[in-house]
Amino acid sequence: MGCRWVSGLAVVVVALAGATELWAAPLDVTATEYTLYVEWTAAREDAKLGKLNQEAKVKRVAAALGVSAKELQRVIAKVEPEMASIKPEAEKAMRARLDETPLKGRILSVELNTETEHAVALVKWRCGDPRDWDKEAAYLAWAVNAATPVTKILGLWCVNELDAKLFSAKIGRPGIERITKEAVERFATSRYIKLFEEVKRGPHT
Repeated sequence: MGCRWVSGLAVVVVALAGATELWAAPLDVTATEYTLYVEWTAAREDAKLGKLNQEAKVKRVAAALGVSAKELQRVIAKVEPEMASIKPEAEKAMRARLDETPLKGRILSVELNTETEHAVALVKWRCGDPRDWDKEAAYLAWAVNAATPVTKILGLWCVNELDAKLFSAKIGRPGIERITKEAVERFATSRYIKLFEEVKRGPHT
């Protein structure tokens, strides 16, 4: 009986480890790695590099981007197999993290725009009490960062029942990384809101 239990436990552990690896793979791509890979894909199409082999292209592009060929090759090897999965997996993970905040049930749309040089997260939610908008924005930024480090810029806005925008802002990666879930209630209005840019309150387009 004991051997069967241990054997069964081992199978469960292995299965969970495999599931974690599959889930985490596209989500551990950082904003820097994502941008570097996108820059590589654009640069490698340059006609001047047309006759060069892959290794030579990597060296030439790496020098132009200010990184070592070894680092660029590492990023290519890491990001290329995951590129198609980053958007759907990140959006799924962001929604899951948002459900861990007071915003659960009020998220209207979540998108990771991967058609630009940087990965840009866009989140729309139903506004709560105006006195809580700073907290809602901070919780949202935390959730996006907790889901995946790939987001370079986060654009967020909330709307009322008529879909009128009442609050909007954006925040870059340095600001996103400074927000912790445990401190939102205490610091949202005094500190965290200062990390956001282009903050608008009241009806606007």
